[in-house]
Amino acid sequence: MRRTFSSANYRYYVIGNWASTLGLWVQRVAIGWVTWDLTHSTAWLGAMALAESGPSILFALFAGTLIDRIDYLRLLRITQFCTMLYSISLALCTFTDLMTVWVMFGLTIIRGIIVAFSRPSRMTVVYNLVGRELLPSALGMNSMIFNTSRFIGPAIGGALLVAVGSAWTFTLGAALFGVFSICLRLIHFPPADKSAEPLKHRSILTETWEGLQYIAQHPGIRPQLMLLVVTAVFAKPLTDLLPGFAAEVFDTGPHGLAMLLSFHGVGAMMGSLWLASRGGLKGLTAITLITIILMSVGLLGFVATDIFWLACALSGFLGFAFITQSVSNQTLIQSAVDPALRGRVISIYGMIAQGVPSVGAFMMGIAAEHFGLRWPVGVGAALCLAVGVRGWFLRRQLAEALETDEGVPKKSVERPGR
Repeated sequence: MRRTFSSANYRYYVIGNWASTLGLWVQRVAIGWVTWDLTHSTAWLGAMALAESGPSILFALFAGTLIDRIDYLRLLRITQFCTMLYSISLALCTFTDLMTVWVMFGLTIIRGIIVAFSRPSRMTVVYNLVGRELLPSALGMNSMIFNTSRFIGPAIGGALLVAVGSAWTFTLGAALFGVFSICLRLIHFPPADKSAEPLKHRSILTETWEGLQYIAQHPGIRPQLMLLVVTAVFAKPLTDLLPGFAAEVFDTGPHGLAMLLSFHGVGAMMGSLWLASRGGLKGLTAITLITIILMSVGLLGFVATDIFWLACALSGFLGFAFITQSVSNQTLIQSAVDPALRGRVISIYGMIAQGVPSVGAFMMGIAAEHFGLRWPVGVGAALCLAVGVRGWFLRRQLAEALETDEGVPKKSVERPGR
């Protein structure tokens, strides 16, 4: 961890990233509660999550190809500035009483388009700041910072909602996004060398298809992404549905929602700290599979209880499992991927990890309108449990493809023009 922080560029990134993620969670609490207050609909909670993450699904393939072609640090600076403008728009619409659920929905779609390009460029920057050797520690530390914000942000957001309302909560989010924009301006390093690839003579569609072929042929990355899809659809939508659980199942208000999210963040922060201090790739494949099994059991317990404090404890346990599985998964993929296709592969990872849960949340939200919140989440947990157990019996083959230098391809998928 000390070696990772020895880079001044990485320190600037950490400070800005912490501020940005804190603003994200402050803002997310406000968006979730304002949406519930306007509609009292679990379907709308899922729809709002889909509005933010859906564009990532649509644009992620092309965003990754673009990142492999251009200066990803410059792209990250642009997208972060646009995120700040989005937050300012939320605040202005709320201050002027123009906010409706459809205005919120439209602005959130714009935010989703920004995220489609911001997320993969952010992930790519981390690798280039620290390199492959320190990547596990850096990703674990980034996750720890993210989840420290996940712990503090909902508490601040819930308190601000009660004390001064949603408009000032959105204003604070915009200010925190601005801090990251400033920090990104302080980072300077030579851009990655793109000259080795004859990209300018080839179409974006060709490059995008090449990335998909690479994923389909890789014996480790393909199964990892498949496992990620299952948990993204059937387990992680719980986070987006927590406003409904807080209001309908546990009969609490924004304070209850903030507590559930804060416990979730504490668990995730502990998982991130453990991964950051652990370092190294060995054993990460087994950790990924174990946490899928554990998160499934935790979800079944969460939907079965009526005791709010037990639900908070389980939310913390799920936060630990969610982030451990996600960070381990990303670390293995980033370490095994061909550097020439990093943007495309990481873009697909980001699309699944951050975009697909919103699809699951939308599906579960609609199902919850008819069956209640417990049954959709419970069925999803049972499916994840079955997949996790099946994956456990394949752990050795996956580890051979992901945890050793031999798992890193010596050459990429054959490229036209070579």
